[in-house]
Amino acid sequence: MSRVVAIFDVDQTLVQGYTERLFFRYLVRRGLLRMPQALAYLGQLACNPQERFQDKRYLEGLEVEEVIHLARRCYQEDISPRVSTTGLACVVEHQTRGHAIALLSGSLSLLLTPLQEELGADWLIATELHRTNGRFTGEIAGLHPRGPNKLSLLQELSRINGLDLARSYAYGDHIQDSHLFRTIGNPVAVNPSWRLKRQARKNHWPIRYF
Repeated sequence: MSRVVAIFDVDQTLVQGYTERLFFRYLVRRGLLRMPQALAYLGQLACNPQERFQDKRYLEGLEVEEVIHLARRCYQEDISPRVSTTGLACVVEHQTRGHAIALLSGSLSLLLTPLQEELGADWLIATELHRTNGRFTGEIAGLHPRGPNKLSLLQELSRINGLDLARSYAYGDHIQDSHLFRTIGNPVAVNPSWRLKRQARKNHWPIRYF
């Protein structure tokens, strides 16, 4: 029998705020990113706001092991306190029912691995970074888990692991998650943006606040 999975977005769903923004600020505070470098990067994004999800040049040239170490520190110090207790209870409820757990996020995989471990989640699908000679190149490796890509990546996970998406659950906060919601059997809008809230009401999707 195919397995039921509960899919959770992370930013603004399980975690209050945006994890990669917290990490960017953490790197500045720790001195790995110098202020002029950080301001130059932010200035470039201000000129090209659509690139903010794809552009990881702030990590270009940084040592992989050092960044991973700091990502864990950032999770412990800045992200873990923002994890929703209501969201955690929801995860545990699904686990008690025998459901698999998948975290599906556009944030960085190296930043969310501690959350996966903490929750005992079966899978983490997040942004992977290209690396060479032990350093990050500033480029994304593979599909960026956002919008339609989230659905494509989930369908691949389902194909490999025999998941029953028609009986599964998905929790997300953004209109970009609606691509996923239209395919999953039990979509739930969590802390929804106004556009997702409108879609949820139109499609009679449950709305919850973590």
